[in-house]
Amino acid sequence: MQSTKLTNYRPENAPAYLANGLVGLRIGGLPLPHGTALVNGFFGVSPEKNTEEYAPAPYPVGADIALNGVWLSARPELAEFRGQEYDFSCGELRSQFDFRVGENIAHVEVLTFCSRTRPTLTCQEITVTVDQPGKLIVQAHLDPRGLPGNLRYRTMPDRGSDGILLWESRNGLSTLGAAYHSDFQGEGATRRRNDFGHEEDRQLTQYTVAAQPGRVYVLRQFGCLVPGCMHSEPHWQASRLLGAGVWLGFEQVRAENRAAWAELWPGCPRILCDDPRWQQIANAAYFYLHSSINASTPCSIAPFGLSFRTSYSGHVFWDCETFMFPPVLLSAPPAARAMLDYRHRRIVAARDNAAAQGYHGLQFPWQSGLSGSEVTPYYAGAAGGITEQHVNLDVAFAFAQYVHATGDDLFLKQSAWPVLEGVAEWVTSRVTKTARGYEIRHVTGPDEELDNVHNNSFTNMAAVVVLREALACAARLGYTPPASWSTIAEGIFLPIDPASRVMLKHDAYTYSGGMCVPETLGGFFPYGYRPDPAVEQATYRYHLDLADTYLGMPMFSALYSVWAARMGERELALRFFEEGIAAHLVEPYWQFNESTARIGGLYGDAVTTVFLTNPAGFLLSLMQGLTGLQLDGGDPQHWGKCPIVMPEGWNGIEIERLWARGEPMRVTAYHGDASAQIVKIG
Repeated sequence: MQSTKLTNYRPENAPAYLANGLVGLRIGGLPLPHGTALVNGFFGVSPEKNTEEYAPAPYPVGADIALNGVWLSARPELAEFRGQEYDFSCGELRSQFDFRVGENIAHVEVLTFCSRTRPTLTCQEITVTVDQPGKLIVQAHLDPRGLPGNLRYRTMPDRGSDGILLWESRNGLSTLGAAYHSDFQGEGATRRRNDFGHEEDRQLTQYTVAAQPGRVYVLRQFGCLVPGCMHSEPHWQASRLLGAGVWLGFEQVRAENRAAWAELWPGCPRILCDDPRWQQIANAAYFYLHSSINASTPCSIAPFGLSFRTSYSGHVFWDCETFMFPPVLLSAPPAARAMLDYRHRRIVAARDNAAAQGYHGLQFPWQSGLSGSEVTPYYAGAAGGITEQHVNLDVAFAFAQYVHATGDDLFLKQSAWPVLEGVAEWVTSRVTKTARGYEIRHVTGPDEELDNVHNNSFTNMAAVVVLREALACAARLGYTPPASWSTIAEGIFLPIDPASRVMLKHDAYTYSGGMCVPETLGGFFPYGYRPDPAVEQATYRYHLDLADTYLGMPMFSALYSVWAARMGERELALRFFEEGIAAHLVEPYWQFNESTARIGGLYGDAVTTVFLTNPAGFLLSLMQGLTGLQLDGGDPQHWGKCPIVMPEGWNGIEIERLWARGEPMRVTAYHGDASAQIVKIG
């Protein structure tokens, strides 16, 4: 992986997104005095919508400099941006700027990273040199001023940490512990802290030195953020975890972080084609997805990761299990496990959600947050989102996929079975028996414009697949499931037009113009439902003939490329990648050069958000779609289920290493092959 450099930063450019799955920062071209921070699991009440959403957190590595008595924070116009470099290989951001006060210039370089191995820690190194002698002050601080919320406790102890605070989000929805430590390297420096008592609204540590040209002055910082959902006294836990990082030392934590990223990169798919853009996009998609999740993430992953607070509010959607989970499952199974552990810990809330609507078993909410209860804003759709129930099946399917990928029998019994059983029980109470079979009425499918319909084909196919997975799980554990599971799985009604043999999006669906969302095809891939071949071919053909109505929309475009390829339409597959992926995911949210792969999203303020559903969908199309991988209980070397057809101009896809049943596997899928080759490494 190569670094990505920005030399023409402008104030309107979006700040860099730096994250590790627990802490997410946005850092502008001028990284001092601070950026913004979000923490997975730290929620407050939105002042705009009065509903639960991510709460802004104190910035963990705030800093400032003063030259001859002039502070950068007071005179930012005296700073001149020199460059910014994001090293995708290890998640390090390096920023350079000059701070000119009269004839004296301080040359400043700031290195920042969020540790993957110690995910509560953010580390920063500030290096300063001067052109002329002068008084230099370098300051580290923890400053919650201006954030919505309340200070519950703060202290500046005499050892271990420079400062510790306990912060409460707006309306007291959750708490966050924060702590920081600083160390200065520079001859003759004096240290001062504002340790005057709890009345101080900002904790700071200052180092003052008579700076000389030719000497290097270095401030190293550790910042630690711990959400209350991970500890009952998160501020004291933050001080402990901070102390462990300081004990290891900056260079050791940095080396561990680099090694963790190096371990991840073999899972990134390699695209064999002459156009380097596609590999750049794949690399950036892979980087930002894994930046947003790791094995320590407590509350799964929201569509915008930790890059943005208000859009979707940090809630967990079906996007997580349907688009983000599959590529993470094959490249970093412990991180995928964290997504499912979040759902498993919220089983009680899912059971209550089902009961409140008159159903049995589990019903995971459309939008899930801190507690796992439904947190969809009441004004979202006719029923506040609660009819978009396919999310329940998406969650259950992800649990089954994890079992197939890992072969983890203990997880199967302790985690997957309770979810699959509960969702299967929900299906039995959710269906209605009619002369046509078992129907699921009054739902909203992935095409949210079609609200309150009967027998949404995506939802019904997903129900069949999940019931079959639950039956297989019961057989593997030696349990006897209710006979109704099998009866319903074989008898669920699917709306198929008798003349054209097209599986319709829902009962009595007719195309009336405009964009045609191809939600039905999602049942074929990634769910793997196989209808009668005539129905499958007719349904593919129907949606491909309407492809022009959907070209340019990123969410399903990557999957549309897979569907087109499976029908042998290589040019159309490439068009979907070009017009639905490159044209939109290449819209920069951080204006680097082309090697950024610019993977933002066109959802309102694309320049400031990272809509992970889109890059994750692209990775899903590469890793399982075009390769034809369909995970099941059989030998992973037989997961390649269909002939390999690549987009026009592509020769194939290689994955140096994915994980299956705890073993490293290499995947090769070359255009024209009968199937992908999955071979154990070593």
